[in-house]
Amino acid sequence: MKTTIDNNLRVYQIITSTGKQFFCNIEDLNAIVKENDMREGYFKINHFWNNRAEKVSKKDLKSFFEGSQLKQEFFY
Repeated sequence: MKTTIDNNLRVYQIITSTGKQFFCNIEDLNAIVKENDMREGYFKINHFWNNRAEKVSKKDLKSFFEGSQLKQEFFY
């Protein structure tokens, strides 16, 4: 999957248990998790804030999706 990253929006980094990394905006997060068959507990999501990667909690992820008026279609 190819994504276009809008640097004016929050950028997310998904890291799988095997070390693969994916970068995207919130609109593509569901598709990347589904397409790469990621399972709950075997990947982590970071977001970049003030040029630093910070781990996203379940609560934060839920609020990011609600703020973007999107539905989270995977378990984290």
